[in-house]
Amino acid sequence: MKHLIKLYLVIIGFFVAVFLIMNLTGILSVEDITHFVNRLTREEKQIAFWVILVLLAVDVFFSVPTIFLVTSAGWLLGFWPGLLSSVTGMFLSGLTARIICTKIGGKLVKLVLGSDSQVAEVHRLFKRFGPAILTVSRALPMLPEATSCMAGIYRMPFWKFVFYYLLGTIPYASILVYFGSISSRENPYPALVAIVGMYVLLWSIWWFLVKRKK
Repeated sequence: MKHLIKLYLVIIGFFVAVFLIMNLTGILSVEDITHFVNRLTREEKQIAFWVILVLLAVDVFFSVPTIFLVTSAGWLLGFWPGLLSSVTGMFLSGLTARIICTKIGGKLVKLVLGSDSQVAEVHRLFKRFGPAILTVSRALPMLPEATSCMAGIYRMPFWKFVFYYLLGTIPYASILVYFGSISSRENPYPALVAIVGMYVLLWSIWWFLVKRKK
């Protein structure tokens, strides 16, 4: 198990490094994104739809504030357009990570783990636990992208990747978009309750799965 965790930490470390570079250099900071989205109004629905979709899609490269964007999608677009924009953007991010790591992930695994026996052990563990991790990966920042990379590295069947990724993403987005849609700048509390509740729910599921799989 320690080799699986090691590989995850390396992948997440890469995303953290990109996030820090973007913020420290001022190329694209969280403050820039939140300020830009907050300037959008409900009358600018078409612009907001594509802005949120694109920002979520490039999350694999820039680590955008996903939970804020998904909640904002509900407030700016309403439930169904907000859900479509959010789920499409997040799926494109995960798909991009999977495709990239399918191409170059094998070399990364060899470099990080070294021996073929360790590579085989991580493959076995990810085959067993990968679907569950992918489903509840929204519990932690950067974990969805890292798990999508793992799915590419170890060639998880495409249908299985899509199924488990959306199994975790659609409920996540639905709850946040709904509470975002009934919130406003004057009354942001439904969205705030949804954000806190979502983390509590995901962490509870994560804890249950870890305890069950021990």
